[in-house]
Amino acid sequence: MAIRQTKNGSYKVEVFYPKEFRQISNITSKKYTKTFKTKELAKKDEKEILKKINQVLEDKNARSLESLGVITFKNFYETIWWEMYISGASGRSRGIPSQSTQTATQHLFKNHLLKMFGEYSLNYLNDNKNLVLRTFVKKSNDYSNIKALKSYFNQLFEVAELLEYIEYNRLTKVIQYVGQPKKEQLKRQRILKGEALTAEELVEWLNAIHNDFERDTLSLQDYLLLLLTINLGDRKSETYALQWKHIDFEKQTISLVQTLDKESNITLTKGKKRTVFQLPPSLLPLLKEWQEQQKDMLSQINIRTSSDQFLFTYTNRKNEMNVPVHIDYLNYRMKSIQRRHPELAHATPHKLRHTFATLAKEGGATMAEVSQALTHSDIKTTEIYVNTSNVVNLSTHEAFERRLNEVREAE
Repeated sequence: MAIRQTKNGSYKVEVFYPKEFRQISNITSKKYTKTFKTKELAKKDEKEILKKINQVLEDKNARSLESLGVITFKNFYETIWWEMYISGASGRSRGIPSQSTQTATQHLFKNHLLKMFGEYSLNYLNDNKNLVLRTFVKKSNDYSNIKALKSYFNQLFEVAELLEYIEYNRLTKVIQYVGQPKKEQLKRQRILKGEALTAEELVEWLNAIHNDFERDTLSLQDYLLLLLTINLGDRKSETYALQWKHIDFEKQTISLVQTLDKESNITLTKGKKRTVFQLPPSLLPLLKEWQEQQKDMLSQINIRTSSDQFLFTYTNRKNEMNVPVHIDYLNYRMKSIQRRHPELAHATPHKLRHTFATLAKEGGATMAEVSQALTHSDIKTTEIYVNTSNVVNLSTHEAFERRLNEVREAE
């Protein structure tokens, strides 16, 4: 056994497990190691682990090890699990989570898991399956993303088992029996209300935004943003991340290769796909017009545009100019349009994506074509791992257009 100082100034405890101890506890590693910021903490931990080893040898029972489990759920999360999580050492993927994912995870713990289990010790929770099950079942009736809570809860207990704070995780099977009643309820409501606009409702939307654009109540930038979202069926975060280098006017294509997260960081698209869309001819003149207009507007504030210039920008509350639009930008614009046109069916950016898929299918596109246009991985999951771009031609968009034209011609 020893305590040694590491190169970064911390103190590392190393205690070799006796053979008999390993046989009783079923611990396969030959030694216990843990690092502390101060030598005093390291000495205290060394004393405690030696005490536990002796207790196990004396009792001939591994349950004595679980005295480490007196640590509370909250304390374990804050002092141990979180550091492992952000370094990619928690969960099965072993991938380092993005900043936006870290923020979302913190939100889940702060607003849900810590309120549910924060003050209980790991031992108490591990020994009280009924409490854990009832708490999760109650939560599942009020919260739709219960799957994420179950996943992080289990990850935390797996780490606790790995680091021998508990003998083993007794709760994995328990939480598997927790369903998703709230999520199913919301899904049924969406189905009843309709997850997509009808062709007639979308035509009304297109007429409304065109009229607003003609009357100068909708800017060219916002008009183009809406039309791209409607005609490509892409995720709004993918449209937000478009730069002029992703538009090929000669080939008449647009490439979706990245997204903007909630903190306006550029990240890879969902599924890490690179997709090239053949642009609808009606959008090309608008794109060229906006490129010139944006260039002129930015030159007036001494900003020289390049191929890296984002298509859609704004001035934020800090008065910073030419900033990529924030995550809810399109939602706010759509709400403004609906206030001006209360007769329109309720719609959101994601509902427009559902609408594109539904109308394209109604217009004759195959499910495979729709799936490819939406950059889904349902049909060929292996495409995620192929380092080539999916090329989406105009056939899917033409099917979408056919369905809209049927309605227009019937008016």
